[in-house]
Formats: sequence, structure tokens, C-alpha cells
Amino acid sequence: MKTIRLQDCPEIFRGCARPGQRMSDALLHFFDTAPKTLLRARCLSGVRLSFVTDSPELEWSLEFGDPVRKVYTTDFLINGELRTVDGAGPHRLDLPSGEKNIVVHLPHLVDILKIELKLADGAAFRTVPETRKRIIFCGDSILQGMTTTSPFRATAALTADALNADFINTSVGGARMNPDHVRLSAALGGDFLVAALGVNDVLSKTEPDQFRRNTANALKELAAFPGCKLLILPIPRVASPEPDLTPYREIIRTEAAAFPNIPMRDGYDFFPAKAELYCDGTHPNDAGAKIYADFLTQTIKQGAWK
Repeated sequence: MKTIRLQDCPEIFRGCARPGQRMSDALLHFFDTAPKTLLRARCLSGVRLSFVTDSPELEWSLEFGDPVRKVYTTDFLINGELRTVDGAGPHRLDLPSGEKNIVVHLPHLVDILKIELKLADGAAFRTVPETRKRIIFCGDSILQGMTTTSPFRATAALTADALNADFINTSVGGARMNPDHVRLSAALGGDFLVAALGVNDVLSKTEPDQFRRNTANALKELAAFPGCKLLILPIPRVASPEPDLTPYREIIRTEAAAFPNIPMRDGYDFFPAKAELYCDGTHPNDAGAKIYADFLTQTIKQGAWK
């Protein structure tokens, strides 16, 4: 089998600020506040490889660094059909006959040090230019995908797939409401920006007046984004002890009233506070992520998606 030199075909990468790197250098610098936070930002959440081949088989292997969560699954969409493999490999997949479109969703909650893709000797291989509209997801661990069982089952990936859209996910576990996060995410360019922040301010007890200032400035950056936008108030948290999200949610709601060009949706309205939809009382499991994705998909379809 022949090894595909990924460094020679940067156009194979999707969901990246630059090939093989989800975040821009500016975003990595912004999140370089603690080793744990930087690791979460380094994870390739939402990053995909996209190519066309007539190879009858594929070999896949990875070298992992430190995990944020011990989720080592890779998802393959082969002509739209989902297959999942677990671990570093090597994994060998038999492929359908003829030419097929393959999208590889990389493990989303672990640092990846090396990627190796092999196809049959003599097989055709080509990449396809990305021409679809792009969604930017700017949030915390919930939109990053903690802790869905594989990358394609995360909310951002499901939403973009349902809308046949490209996407880049700048969400990072632990992220708080911050205008620089929104500004640097918007700078990556796109057609639609979904912002969902605030839960970690509640958990870390950000002083309310400071949270109000941060929210007002973050909303200014969101309002300045030239494409469509959507603001999501935090979804319920059912973990015990249950912090009171109400004061922070009301601050976001009050500040958002000054920005009529930012549509807002309340997480309490579309996400049921049912323990069976969470993996830990805070983060949606696969079923919860699907509910979130279905809501975003319908909201974007019915709203200003152009």
C-alpha cells in the first residue's frame, strides 16, 4: 500500500485555521493560560480529512499525545455511510468498489501527534476544493463535544452535516464569555457564527459586573461579524450541586437586547433537563448532542441561512 503524504496535500484538511491545526496561532496564544486549557485548544475537534479515491481498501493509524478525555475513536463517512474505529490502529477498512467520497472525522478530545493514511498501490487519490458555506462554532466544552463517544456524534459535526456545510469549531472546554474568543473566531471567516458561552462563568463564579462587561463586549464582536449569527443561552445543568444559572442567563439576555441583529435562543427552551441526556450532568451524551444539533439545524434553516 502507498502512504498519502498529508503534508503534500494541505487541501485535504477541513475545519482548520491552517492544515493540521484547528486554531489560528492567535487563538492558541489566547488559550495558552494553563497546560490543561492549551491541550483542549490543541485537540482537533471538528477537523476532517476529505478526499476521493477508487482504492478497494484503506489503512489508518494514529499516534496519540495526552487526552482531554479518553475518547480515541475516528469516524469515517464513506459515501455518507458512517464507520467508526477505536484506538491508534493500524486499522484496515474494506471500501466499496469504484470511486467514493471519504470524510475522516479525527479524534476530537485527544492530542494527535501523527496521522498515517495508506491506500492501495496505484489507486486514484484526489482532493476536492471546499465550496460550501462555513459555520463557526464558538463555545465551551459542550460545543467542543465533551464527551460524545466519537467525533461525528458531536453537536457541531452533526449540525454541519445536516446542513451540508463546512465548519470550524473554536470551542474549548473551560472557555468563559470573552470578547477576544469571539473576535478571533470571527476572524477565521465564515457565513454563520454560533456563540454559546457563559456556563463556566457560573461555575467559576465570575463577578457579575465583570461578566456583564465581558458579555457586552463579546456581543459587540458578534454583532460586527459580517455573516449571520446566533446566540445560545446556556442549556440546563443537572449535576449536583446545581448552581443557579439564572442571574448569568439574565445578564446575557439583558445585554443582548441592545443588539437586535443577533438572534437569540434559550437553551432551556430546547434542551430537556433530563439526566438521561447527559454523560455527567453537565455535558450532553450522544443522544443529548443529537437533540442540540437538531435544534441548531432547524433554527439555521428557518432563520437567516442564505
